[in-house]
Amino acid sequence: MENLPGIPVIRGKSKDTLPPGKHPYVIFGVVALALLMSGIDSTIVAVALPTLLVDLRTTLALVGWTIAGYQFSQGVIMPIAGKLSDEFGRRKIFLASVILFAVSSMAVGLSPNIYWLIIFRIIQGIGAGAFLPLATGIISDVFGEKRAPAIGLFVSIFSVGGILGPNIGGLIIANFSWRWIFFVNVPIGALILLLGARILPGDKPRGVAGRRLDLSGVGLFVGSILVILYAMTGWANNPSGVGLVTWLLLAAGIILFILFFRHEDAAKYPMIETKLLRWRPYLAVNIFNFIFGAVAWGLVSFIPYYATVAYNMTPVQEGLLLTPRSVALVAVSAVTSLFIVRFRYRLPMIIGLSLIALSLFWLSRGYHDLVIFGVGFHNLLLLSLIVAVAGIGMGIVNPAANNAALDILPEKVAEVAGMRAMFRVIGGVFGTASVTLILSFFPDKAAGMQYIYLGFAFLQLILIPVAFLIPDMALKRRQRLPSIRK
Repeated sequence: MENLPGIPVIRGKSKDTLPPGKHPYVIFGVVALALLMSGIDSTIVAVALPTLLVDLRTTLALVGWTIAGYQFSQGVIMPIAGKLSDEFGRRKIFLASVILFAVSSMAVGLSPNIYWLIIFRIIQGIGAGAFLPLATGIISDVFGEKRAPAIGLFVSIFSVGGILGPNIGGLIIANFSWRWIFFVNVPIGALILLLGARILPGDKPRGVAGRRLDLSGVGLFVGSILVILYAMTGWANNPSGVGLVTWLLLAAGIILFILFFRHEDAAKYPMIETKLLRWRPYLAVNIFNFIFGAVAWGLVSFIPYYATVAYNMTPVQEGLLLTPRSVALVAVSAVTSLFIVRFRYRLPMIIGLSLIALSLFWLSRGYHDLVIFGVGFHNLLLLSLIVAVAGIGMGIVNPAANNAALDILPEKVAEVAGMRAMFRVIGGVFGTASVTLILSFFPDKAAGMQYIYLGFAFLQLILIPVAFLIPDMALKRRQRLPSIRK
């Protein structure tokens, strides 16, 4: 990679010390279990949205915060976790994140109302958000140049959680209280903590002595996003008209974001390296992840709600509905990860985006009990197949897009992973908030969801030109790996 003006290139890094007899794949199993737990929790809440609306006597805009707030705190912590792990060691920060996630999961389940639930979900997201950059850093240290297949499999692990989450959630809600969908994280967290303390490699500080976190930058960033989201929530709760307060909040959010960007330019140790964001390939990566995250989270988070309002499905059926998508994503991403370096990155991204757009277009048509060539498709089967096409597309896109981002700046793999994931999650936050806002204008929520899915399909097609702005470094990686050159 060519040197960027003002951006230091790190020529080497300290190595973690593997415990004697600990195979890299055993370490992979520990961090994979944490990602699985996070994956379960990212989808298990989706099937609970209709139940939370009734049990907590609240609005869709506030219930949407149980997803958006979780995503938001994930997005904020990701770049911070990456930098902390580079400075203080990955193992220490990883174990602390597991503890925070498990304890906050218990607190979410005990929440007396929607407001406390949102608060604890935000705290829970902090723990979950740290897992991906930390896992990426740990695996990169252990596997080195052969990290691509292992990191690519992270998508499959999240997807296994995506399979388990809705089905476990549907069964729990059908037979117990919704609170138990959060309690299931506690024993898993305890197991990860015990295994991680014994198996993860010991670590060494990697950062510059005396380096500090950019707390002012974090505050401005968090403030700008929260103010804009609060304005969107207020608007969704009163769609008949935008009041002065809403406009003032939107303006305040924009001003805070401008101040944040100016602060980051001048900060000695910024939260976000704005010089990197001005570099076209890196900017393209993050634009891609922002829009892709908005569509992916908007699709997955509201499919169960759409199944309820448009097809009157039960929680168990809603869980089953998401299963083929997750199975397809797991299978396809596993195959894609194994061959991704050989076949490069850009073509898989284009193919995957096209399949996701096709799936979203079919969802926007609102088909019911379709008959094709004399063969009838029940609504559950029909929707499952349509959503599975999106899963295939995501399984093709994710390994390619993830490794394309990491190969741009391999010297800063943990930080890049955190930034990439942050933009994807923040995109998901705004995607979720936008869905609840747009739905507030539709008395017929099913029709509203169909218009939203049509818009999402268009956004996926827009990403294809963006993919051409991201350097395809797979050929260079292939040349560095003798086993692939053969």
